[in-house]
Amino acid sequence: MDIYLIAILVLFALAVIDLSVGVSNDAVNFLNSALGSRVATRRTILIVASLGVIVGALFSSGIMEVARKGIFNPEMFSFADVMIVFLAVMIADVILLDTFNTFALPTSTTVSIVFELLGAATAVAILHVTHTPGAPPFIEFINGQRALIIVGGIGLSVVAAFVVGSIVQFVSRLLFTFEENSRTAGARVVWGALALTMITYFLFMKGIKGASFVTPESVDYVQGHTLIILVVVFALWLVVTTAIQRSGRHPLAFVVLAGTFALAMAFASNDLVNFVGVPLAGLASWRAWSASGADPELFLMEALKEPVRGDTIYLLGAGLVMAITLWVSSKARSVTQTGIDLSRQDEGAERFRPGPVSRGLVRAFIASGESVRALTPENWRTEIARRFAREERAAEMRDAPAFDLVRASVNLSVASILIAIATSFKLPLSTTFVGFMVAMGSSLADRAWGRDSAAYRVAGVLSVLTGWFVTAAAAFLLAAFIAVMLSTFGAAALLVLVGLVAFILYRSYRYHATRTDREERSRARDSSSFEHQAHLLADQVSEVLSTCSISVDESVHGLLEGNRVLLDQARRRIDDLEPNLARKELVFVRVLKRVRPEIDDRLLGHLEILACQQDLYQTVDTIVDMARSHVFNAHARLTPEVAERLGEFNHVQKEAVERHVEAWREDLSPTRLADDLARLERLLTDMTEIAVGNLYKKTRPVKFTTLLLTILTELADFVRELDRLDQLRQKYIVRPTG
Repeated sequence: MDIYLIAILVLFALAVIDLSVGVSNDAVNFLNSALGSRVATRRTILIVASLGVIVGALFSSGIMEVARKGIFNPEMFSFADVMIVFLAVMIADVILLDTFNTFALPTSTTVSIVFELLGAATAVAILHVTHTPGAPPFIEFINGQRALIIVGGIGLSVVAAFVVGSIVQFVSRLLFTFEENSRTAGARVVWGALALTMITYFLFMKGIKGASFVTPESVDYVQGHTLIILVVVFALWLVVTTAIQRSGRHPLAFVVLAGTFALAMAFASNDLVNFVGVPLAGLASWRAWSASGADPELFLMEALKEPVRGDTIYLLGAGLVMAITLWVSSKARSVTQTGIDLSRQDEGAERFRPGPVSRGLVRAFIASGESVRALTPENWRTEIARRFAREERAAEMRDAPAFDLVRASVNLSVASILIAIATSFKLPLSTTFVGFMVAMGSSLADRAWGRDSAAYRVAGVLSVLTGWFVTAAAAFLLAAFIAVMLSTFGAAALLVLVGLVAFILYRSYRYHATRTDREERSRARDSSSFEHQAHLLADQVSEVLSTCSISVDESVHGLLEGNRVLLDQARRRIDDLEPNLARKELVFVRVLKRVRPEIDDRLLGHLEILACQQDLYQTVDTIVDMARSHVFNAHARLTPEVAERLGEFNHVQKEAVERHVEAWREDLSPTRLADDLARLERLLTDMTEIAVGNLYKKTRPVKFTTLLLTILTELADFVRELDRLDQLRQKYIVRPTG
């Protein structure tokens, strides 16, 4: 079989995979607002989004030229060269997007495809120039001006999306407030009709030029009668929203669902080129070369400069693949959850940790806000505060939506319009940039980022933004590297790379499935019932005890054996425990806030148990650090006497914790725990005496002894925390008998 025909088949197989991983990443753009506002069931939202994706795919024909001649000059490349470029791009794209999806981080599929094309084309051009005497400079192979326009448009979209989202949300909140009453009914009707009209105009009237099935005459007619059509459309939507309002339903709920359809459509019409543009360009190249009968090394790809209209069958097939992915991809749900968490109205567990940059930005914004506040008249400040005040009942609802319909409608309307404008100008705008930054801007304007959460939310935004820049660099370098491998080793390299992609997809699937299962079990523990939280407390403590015991075991073995792998495992294990502990405490406190039980000994006891778990975690965290410091700094091995007793200590602590866990889970009365703890304390005393004696005998240096004594002190704290936790269990958890 022709090697280039095999390459085409590989391109289309990678395209199907890329469609799947790409939609998993970009689902955050058009699902977040509907899912975050709980406008309908997840099933209904997915049906609407699926229809939008399929329709949008049919409107994407005009932008397909970006993959053919938007980044490089095809007439400078032979058929063999462009096939290497296209294969390198698709392999790199699948690897990159799947990696980001696995870690639930949204990234820009447009940034990835642009820089992959740039990297692969640059690498192939440099190789061509190097091996061809008299060849023009490699820079002539690259469409630098067009690439700069695309990259500049992506950068500008970040600022525009954030600013426009902030302004529109601020005005909308002043208009609607957080309350639903008769005074805002008319505003809801008019705003709904206006938003729907804008969406209709930009998606259908502006996007109609890219539709593969619309004739040029129809496009000319629509453009020549734009004003009349807009008036008619607004009047029709006004009738629809009025009827919805009178039926007792919320007009903005319809706007959110329509906006979900619109943004899904805008995503597909703009971003489909990122997934199938390259394979379709490869197919067109293969057809042109096959018809020529020329040498693939000599046949230049002038054909790719010709205007193109996508094949409706291919576009429809791509839309169906994307729609199916929305339903079956667990990674799409994980990436979506990241965006919802960063824009939610209420407090909660924060995934990202603030750093110096995020803290500095928050302090700067607070200082700027205070300055503006000082210049604002008092009556204005009072009225604005009243308009932004939330109902206490809504703030304390169990499992409340992340945000309301007002913000959801703003997110969808603004994002879909901005994306549709870019599509009409054939600019492959990053839908992730736009959708994410509009949501962040509206969150800021809606005061969703309070002082208690702002540093964490800003850290999350910076992490996502940093991820996009990392995407650009990684896409360029990875695609360039793969292109060099394909150019150098040919079919053998292709076989190895395809196998590597399969392996990466399998491993990432296993990793994501395990992590998702763990997170789902953790979320299942949330409950509005104080009694239920108390019932689950024993399981939570048992999990913490087991994790801490394993971490101590790995630390002790790593210390005795000088095994850095074990010590790194202990570090990762204890690091994973910290956010889980923080989340448990937050869930428990939020439950107390909602149900407001009477303050009694039982409540205080549960809070003390939570505090004890934190103390236990901090103790084990220090033990891990000290053991790693001892081994990583290449200090001398422990003396045989200390090593023997430390090994015995580790054996006893594992048995003690196992009995401890059994006592918590089975609700047992005191067992042999007291004997275990006493034995552990004796072993620690023996080790301390040996360590100090060695210091006086000058058989060990001061630094060594100090480090060892610190580890022993923390191990003693570990034993005391076990004892304290057992006492709390007997006082507050064990049910009286008889």
